[in-house]
Amino acid sequence: MGMKIGFLEPHLRCCGGIRRVLEFGNRLWDRGHQVTYYLPEDVDLSCTWMPCEGRIRSYASSFDDPLDVLVFNHEPQWHLLEHFTQVRRRVLYALHYARLYEKAGSWECLRAPVDAQLANSTWTAEQIEAETGDRPTVVLGGANRDVFHPRDVASRYPLLTAGADAWHDWKGYETVLAAGELLGLPVEAYAPKRLSQEELGEEYAAAEVFAVGSWFEGFGQPGLESLATGTPLVTTDNGGCREYAIDGETALVVEPRDPRAMADAIARLRSDPALARRLSANGLDLVAERFDWEQRTDELAEVLDGVVAGSAPAPAARPAPPPDHPELSVVVPAWGNLMLTQEFVESVRQNTTVPYELIIVDNGSGWEAASYARAAADRSWCNEANLGFAVGMNQGLALARGEYVAFCNNDTKLPPQWAERLIETARRTPTAGIVVPAVTTAQNPVNVRDEPGAEIELLPPFSAPPGAVLYLMATDVIRQLGGWSEAYEIASGEDVDLAFTVWVNDLDIVYDQRVLVDHHGKATSKHLEDWQVLWEQNRDRFLERWSGDATVPRLASTDLQRFRRNRETARAAAAWMRRYFTARKHGGGFRVRPSQAFRRAVSVGFWLPDLASVNGHPPSLVQGPDGSVWLMEGQTKRAVPTPALARALAAQLGPPRRVDAQAVEGWADGPPVVLLEDFHGNVSVVVGGRRHPVRSAMLTHSVVDGALDRFEPGDPLDLSG
Repeated sequence: MGMKIGFLEPHLRCCGGIRRVLEFGNRLWDRGHQVTYYLPEDVDLSCTWMPCEGRIRSYASSFDDPLDVLVFNHEPQWHLLEHFTQVRRRVLYALHYARLYEKAGSWECLRAPVDAQLANSTWTAEQIEAETGDRPTVVLGGANRDVFHPRDVASRYPLLTAGADAWHDWKGYETVLAAGELLGLPVEAYAPKRLSQEELGEEYAAAEVFAVGSWFEGFGQPGLESLATGTPLVTTDNGGCREYAIDGETALVVEPRDPRAMADAIARLRSDPALARRLSANGLDLVAERFDWEQRTDELAEVLDGVVAGSAPAPAARPAPPPDHPELSVVVPAWGNLMLTQEFVESVRQNTTVPYELIIVDNGSGWEAASYARAAADRSWCNEANLGFAVGMNQGLALARGEYVAFCNNDTKLPPQWAERLIETARRTPTAGIVVPAVTTAQNPVNVRDEPGAEIELLPPFSAPPGAVLYLMATDVIRQLGGWSEAYEIASGEDVDLAFTVWVNDLDIVYDQRVLVDHHGKATSKHLEDWQVLWEQNRDRFLERWSGDATVPRLASTDLQRFRRNRETARAAAAWMRRYFTARKHGGGFRVRPSQAFRRAVSVGFWLPDLASVNGHPPSLVQGPDGSVWLMEGQTKRAVPTPALARALAAQLGPPRRVDAQAVEGWADGPPVVLLEDFHGNVSVVVGGRRHPVRSAMLTHSVVDGALDRFEPGDPLDLSG
């Protein structure tokens, strides 16, 4: 009696891994086994590009199907295994070493509760064993010689390859292209043509040489198919091809990413017909001997039969339980975006080396995302509905047992050494309230970078704080501060509120440039239909709270007088912001801000990389006898309307040069240096008709107010504040 075998797949579209599954499935069906393919609900439940024997079903409606064995190979689907409640045995069939591809689920699937692990090549098995200590059973595939066989056709292509893949540089298409350019040969790619299987076999046969440029492969089906058609093969040593590509015997093998070596190998085959014929003949013999699908299917059926009988050894690798007293708790709320959450978790599992626990709070996602949260987290909290960012963070905080807690967005990928570096910064900075990394994208550019930096800096109090892409805090501090304010709607506002609370308590936000977090940006809020309305409502709530007499938690360690002073500073800043946004609300587009409106603005720094080239004259600052400051370009002076703006310019151009009234009168007047703002809140300095984005401009009150109160006409501008 045949086995009931299920294959859990992401789709049945044309690709090498799916071809392998279908080739096995068709032959298992022919041998009397019941074969079913389980797919997501939102994909086509059919297969048209090659024969597909067996049933095709949506897995969401089939979890109670009785099965002897369920086989999965798509790493992100590992958490679905437990939902198949009537399955006797579960098997991972690894079709590549997914960690090299940065594929979601690659860490987790190797530690999933399965009864056996299989691998598609010796190389794949070796990589998995090196990571986990468990060596999967190798089950090779084959080449369908009814489709891929020698043909008596005229040669049409000097050089054929699979083709470009914009999402996967590791396919090495650029290496093949570069080799063709070195030889002056056109490179034909078959992938964009969407050929039928029969047409693909003819394509191989019409090539003088087939080239594979991959950096790494679990197996490399195209290379094997070229051997089956008798087409000479040049391939990189990508790992999986070692099953069939033997240098000098069945193929010429070169190092990955070496166009010169590949070009030399291609030229050698084209100039030596005897070598090409010998490699071709050896390749055909090898395919017939080792890669017959019938033989390989018998081997797979025997392995699965042993698994079902319980005689196959189960892998020992399982995730180690989190420590009872971890150094770090990683908290991430998630609402939908399952793939992003999986990629985040993958980065946590691979790149966190301090003792930690992972806490996932699912905020009312669909069943699959909630299922993943429960399966992937060390500790989880699942809500029936989306309760918002702050509630989710506080629920995670309630579960946290670590000395520190890292509050993270789920649309991020954490780099190696992220945790130890941020914790090190927190420990070395006694006043650290929040430690933030650099990020690849954010609305506030204060901590946006393309590459990691080397500096660790304190961000100015009551300036525009970095968004809460990742906030690392001492757990006892955030708990004493009352956690995240839940007064805000789902969209935003909690991070600015928390930053102000930290600053009022005389703590700092510390920016560690050494850690660069890959941030997708707005991956969740963009799915809220009214997120812009919610953002405005939250802004108004923030301004009302901080410009009024709302109670702010005070740490026992915070000096009362400093706390009161900081609270007044926060209140003044929020009051200014309230007037500022009220004025902005009644305008639109870009507009000049009157100088008085910026009397309390502190420009923390301007990014003016091309200011020196404006109109071809190197700029400088001058100060007249009445204290007025101008930006000079040649003999043209441009008024600088506020001391705060003058300070920011002086930080880049040097202190202003004192001049007398006669000199001032002798210069031509140009348009003043002005501040512009668009409706998104982006501020720019405009000089001579050219806009320069402000790197960080926001409010404070104490430093600038003191300078303005002391400023008298005729006094030199104090640039030390």
